[in-house]
Amino acid sequence: MVKALRCLVVGIPNAQFAQESIRPEEAVSISFAALPDHTPLSPTLELVVAPLFCADFDALEMIEALGSRGYRGLLRVMTPKLPNRQVVLRELRSHAVRQGMTLEMVEDTGGS
Repeated sequence: MVKALRCLVVGIPNAQFAQESIRPEEAVSISFAALPDHTPLSPTLELVVAPLFCADFDALEMIEALGSRGYRGLLRVMTPKLPNRQVVLRELRSHAVRQGMTLEMVEDTGGS
């Protein structure tokens, strides 16, 4: 496990990190199945990035998995364009708040 892990990307295999925003040793991209291998989560972890849904899990499962591991930081959920973004955001935030997390949703524009 990385000692100074600041950013954990789960379920986004082609994730790329901007060199000027984070050092390579501070970020890692893993599959949802590998999450137990990265626990306990680093106390330096500030941000977890995950998709709204994929073949292996969805955002609600990610919220539960992180909450049960004591994560209380920021979860950034990457979404496709949604017809009613506010409804989805409100639902996810209500679950995240119960786990002590902050949640933000960002539309993924990198797929084209």
